[in-house]
Amino acid sequence: VEYAFKFPKFVTVLHFVSGGLVCLAVQLCRTQGKIAVPTMKEFFLMVLPISAASSVSIGACNMALGFSSVAFTEIVGATGCLFTVATVLLMGLPFDMVLTIPCAIVAMGCGLSTAGEVSCSVLGLVLVFVSNFFRSAKATLQQKLMTGESKDKFDPCALLMWVSVPSIVMMLAGSIISEGLGPYKSMAKMDSATFWGLWEAIGVSCLNAVVLNLAQLFVTKDLG
Repeated sequence: VEYAFKFPKFVTVLHFVSGGLVCLAVQLCRTQGKIAVPTMKEFFLMVLPISAASSVSIGACNMALGFSSVAFTEIVGATGCLFTVATVLLMGLPFDMVLTIPCAIVAMGCGLSTAGEVSCSVLGLVLVFVSNFFRSAKATLQQKLMTGESKDKFDPCALLMWVSVPSIVMMLAGSIISEGLGPYKSMAKMDSATFWGLWEAIGVSCLNAVVLNLAQLFVTKDLG
């Protein structure tokens, strides 16, 4: 907002690039150059779908913000746990039914929180639900990959590194299609102070994205 840089897909590309590079550096140091490479089956049936789900989830959420307020989008987005329960059951993964209690509390809380919300629309609601579904599908696939037959091969760092590759390609394509040369033209018009201020803000957001994505993967691996 401060820099009037309204190109979320371009920034998301940088988030994926940052995550991939950080995890690549960690993997190189930790494995002495012997990085685990996914098989064709693992890549096309697990890694690529995770990347696609992540890209669609982010895209749908960004679109939802154009039809509903940030508050409404975040409140409805909190129902993601309900979608995760559904996808976990559909994929045949274990689920403790006791967890339906906190899920029900979340659902009731979201309903109460949105009461009286005026800045919303049916399309915005649908887009948030689409985002939730694909986000939960991503988390479920990540759990299956890190706790199944390949659990010794893919730890959170390795998985984020490989998922970042197709995610960068998909999100960059989305940025080029919807944003075009806008990000680059906008930066070209900035003075030096504004330009470096923007990149400082982007750098902080990239650091936050790397920490957030890795933390989510560690939680998924250890807690499910």
